[in-house]
Amino acid sequence: MNSESLGPTLIGVGFAVIVVPFVVLFFLAIGPAGWVIVGGSLIVIGIAVSLRAAPGYDDGAHLERTNCVDCGARIDADADACDHCGAVR
Repeated sequence: MNSESLGPTLIGVGFAVIVVPFVVLFFLAIGPAGWVIVGGSLIVIGIAVSLRAAPGYDDGAHLERTNCVDCGARIDADADACDHCGAVR
């Protein structure tokens, strides 16, 4: 292991040595009910993020877009002129 990769590794290990005991103490302090609340919250957030990132998701703000024939910039399909180069369609 060279010194260029050793530095970030030592920083990561040092960070873990500092943070891990606090995480353990936190979970010991909140008890089993807290574990269920934290775990359940993370599951719900994970599901929401996964569904939002899913290919079929549509939040209603998407407009049909196309490329400008002159410059190739992405513009609204019903635009009269390109916002980037000003070319009239």
